[in-house]
Amino acid sequence: MEKASRRKITVRIQEGGRDWKGGKEVRTLLSQFPLPPFVTQEVLLLPIQRFFRATLEVFRYTVLVTQGELLTFFQAFLKHSSCRERTLFLCSSRDGNLLRELCEVLPPSETAFLFLARRPEEFWGLFALFALPERKKILVGEPHGAFAECARECFFPFLPADVPSFSFWQRSAFLYLPLSVWGVPLEEVERGFQEGYATLREEAFRLALFLWEKEQEGKSRVHIVAEPSLLGEVLFSLSSLLERSCGGSLAFRVGSPQTLWNEGEEVWGRGVTILVLRTSGEGFRIRIPRELVSSEIFTGWEFLRECSFEALEKATMETLRGMLRQRGEAFAELCFPLCSPFFLGQCVAFVQYLACYSAWLREVDIFSEPPLVRLEHHVVSCLRKQCQEA
Repeated sequence: MEKASRRKITVRIQEGGRDWKGGKEVRTLLSQFPLPPFVTQEVLLLPIQRFFRATLEVFRYTVLVTQGELLTFFQAFLKHSSCRERTLFLCSSRDGNLLRELCEVLPPSETAFLFLARRPEEFWGLFALFALPERKKILVGEPHGAFAECARECFFPFLPADVPSFSFWQRSAFLYLPLSVWGVPLEEVERGFQEGYATLREEAFRLALFLWEKEQEGKSRVHIVAEPSLLGEVLFSLSSLLERSCGGSLAFRVGSPQTLWNEGEEVWGRGVTILVLRTSGEGFRIRIPRELVSSEIFTGWEFLRECSFEALEKATMETLRGMLRQRGEAFAELCFPLCSPFFLGQCVAFVQYLACYSAWLREVDIFSEPPLVRLEHHVVSCLRKQCQEA
């Protein structure tokens, strides 16, 4: 195993310039909670890889049609990934205009439409599915839902995604099949999940306990400041899961250091800050044109010739850390060694742990179905009434 893979996500929490809570106290509290059910979930990669080769590998264009957290997660990931063999498009299952446009401009023989929906989202997914004319349609859904029945009756290719609950879909075919289209090695992502489950439980519980205690003190917002944009956007895509796990009592806001700075120091005091740091990696180096070296405007900036984007990230985070310490604010540092498929798995495993323990500390049932099911029933009733009146 490469040296970088032996490193893991680390959490450091400070309050009043001192480290917050020792390991022994945290371990004692953690022993009172069971292991989350998603940890023992078995995911078989070979059927997913075979399904990809049989249904999607031959197509030059793939349109991923989904919604909600799945859509925001893949939007974050697509910005920072590329695949030379295939071109990917993202479309919300509620965006009929974009769906029609993609259908019109993409060649039918080279295009596949990949529909992803968890059980409460299947109604909107089916709406988009039936709106398409004759195109190659591939479905991913829960084994006994409407997608499975539709695929069986209409002979659409279907890949079941067996998930422990609506909220914890991240380690399943919902994630792994689109990653296969991107050309991401699934074995590395799965290895990240497995190592994350094995090593990050206590770290995630410490952060969950810290946020719970700050909530009891009257804090109502969590500022997640991420300088590496991929990490920030992946965390943003999972922020609704974190808010559900806190029973809606904490609002999670993800942004850059400039975003937090612009909100003003008075806002910091009403919330808790989590700094997301990248501990290694190379960035582009700065090269000042020779013509500007003698310019009065750039006097004193000669040192930039030795700097990189990584140095700028580090300096920005050091500045924020210093400001928080100076004000005596409590804050946490979340350190990610690298941005890679392996650490993507670790990152999501950490967030799953964090959400689960945050919910259990507040006695919130994070594994129940969301209110979206009730919304679906009301929407169907409204549509039926409109059709009858027409």
